[in-house]
Amino acid sequence: MQLVDAGTETADPTEDRGTLDVRNKALQRIIEHVALKVPGTVVHRSALGRVTGSAFPKADITAEGRAVRVKLDVAMAWPGNVSRIATAARDAVRHEAFRLSGIEVRSVDVTVHAVDPSTAEDTGRRVE
Repeated sequence: MQLVDAGTETADPTEDRGTLDVRNKALQRIIEHVALKVPGTVVHRSALGRVTGSAFPKADITAEGRAVRVKLDVAMAWPGNVSRIATAARDAVRHEAFRLSGIEVRSVDVTVHAVDPSTAEDTGRRVE
């Protein structure tokens, strides 16, 4: 029996490790999840969205090699600070999408939709 100290185990050389291929749909889900974690954002479905299954947050991704550009629509319960939410969503998406997928996010265009709080779905989160 051979004991191996985890701290001294060497990793495979970089060229032998393989690659990670994150599809656009997976990256879209990551970005929408990250956007929903931003304080002040809510899930919102319009009447048509309830029929078609679409909702906010919604991300549209344009791939450019190993980088992407993102158009992101988020909903916030009115009243709220639109510029704070847009800035926080942009920064969170850039940072977390890269951290979780390894894909560079070149730009994030955020559109904030102010919605009636009674039409927003409860996410279980509270703004502090």
